[in-house]
Parts: sequence; structure tokens; C-alpha cells
Amino acid sequence: MCKVTGMETPMAEHIKAIILANPTPENTHFDQGRDPDTNTYSLAGQHITSATLLPDGHPIRKVLAIAAVEGYIRRDKHKFWKEIRESPNFAVDLLLEVKETLKTVTFGEPNCTFKDPFSGKTLPFVTKSA
Repeated sequence: MCKVTGMETPMAEHIKAIILANPTPENTHFDQGRDPDTNTYSLAGQHITSATLLPDGHPIRKVLAIAAVEGYIRRDKHKFWKEIRESPNFAVDLLLEVKETLKTVTFGEPNCTFKDPFSGKTLPFVTKSA
């Protein structure tokens, strides 16, 4: 619209920095004190819906899909369940990022773990909450 180019990647990095700086408050009811929605705490469904209007492969679409991976893997009902069901573009973006994340799975006792692609932390698959 404004013919400004080259800002996609810096904006995606800025959004990621904002998300990382604003996690959920620590919650002792979850494994490692980490809520599965930590990476999506400051996001709303409208953010996801708006991002799906961007072209395939856009860095902002990718960063939002990556942010959603942990919650998708560790929760039975994902925070953006409605958006996943109503937006095939977001569902595909998320599925591609989950596929990459599954390559980081390690099997051990007592938990299987994966590397969260957003935070870089190793997390258990199973989330125990009170």
C-alpha cells in the first residue's frame, strides 16, 4: 500500500522481542513453572486472523505460528483453536512449524521433551496443571 519494502523481517523480529518480553506470569501449577501459552500470552485471535492475510512465507506469519507451537503441543485445547479451525492458512503455518519442532523430540525418563522453537527452551510434552 505504501510501497515500503524490506521491513518484513525487522518487524517480525520486533514482534518476537515484544512477545518474549511479555510472558505469562509464573505459574507453579505447570511443569517448570511455565504456562503452555507463555509465547502467546500477549496475542489475541485478531492478531492471528490479521497475519493470515499476509502472503505465504511472510516472516510475521511465521513468527506467530512459531509462537503458537508450544501451546499447541502441550495443551489439549489450544488458545487459538477457533483460528486453527477457521483459517486454513494459519493451520498450515502451524502444522509446518510443529513438523520442524517434532524433529527436536528426545525420549527419556520421566518425560519426552522437545525444543520450543520460539524460546529455545527444552520442555516436556506433558503439562501437569492443578
